[in-house]
Amino acid sequence: MPATPNALAAAHRARTIATIARTRAASPAPVPNADGRTALMDIATLLDDAATALETEDPGAWDGIVITNTLPFDTSIALHAADDIAAANPAIGFPPRFTQYVTAPVYGNEVDLPPSLLRGGPVLIAREGDLFARLFALHGHLRLMLPARDTTALLEGVFALHWKHALLAASAAVGADRPCNRPAVPSAVEIPTPGTPMALRRAHEAYGPTVTYGLNDRRLPCHVSDQGVTHTAVRMVSHLGATIAACDDHQDAAAIAARELYGSLD
Repeated sequence: MPATPNALAAAHRARTIATIARTRAASPAPVPNADGRTALMDIATLLDDAATALETEDPGAWDGIVITNTLPFDTSIALHAADDIAAANPAIGFPPRFTQYVTAPVYGNEVDLPPSLLRGGPVLIAREGDLFARLFALHGHLRLMLPARDTTALLEGVFALHWKHALLAASAAVGADRPCNRPAVPSAVEIPTPGTPMALRRAHEAYGPTVTYGLNDRRLPCHVSDQGVTHTAVRMVSHLGATIAACDDHQDAAAIAARELYGSLD
């Protein structure tokens, strides 16, 4: 049984992105080191493997109806591995779950925007907002399932924008690391977990503007994620009632974020 149109569309996307990865790896300017070039070449190989499986494996049928919304096992394994490489190498400019572009013709899934760089000031926010708006527009065109030539051009535009976002992230990280740009961390006083908003208000009156306390219910995610991986929050940080959930590793960042959240509510 020949491959379905959905599978062939996904295969074309995989091979297009593989070509983008190889082109980027071959140019020494964009990629900062040899590890980045190796990561891009590994991603390209995995995408080719995924495409081959999509093009050649029997799609299967159920009661005589061809199944069009599943991926071959080899494709799934290759795409997961490619996502893992991208998440471990943010400098290459491939978002952590970039293979959503490949699976969209089969699953009909949406494509996530890359992790935001917010808290970088109005200029950074404006630049990122422009990139996200352009990505969102291209994602809309990709949902139309256009001919292969148009899909190729759209994906090239998408990954050019992802590359710009990666450069913006690198620039923001360098700027944030300068001592003059590091916000002072509010001193958070550890308090017993308040049972009511009124108890929290009284704690602020007694202990100061920034307090922290343990969470009884550990189902909230930490406000900071590492390359798309979230951690469970174990405490809440409050600045005059504006609260941010955090794990122990990100308590200082939560204190700064809570203060900024409170300021935004004025």
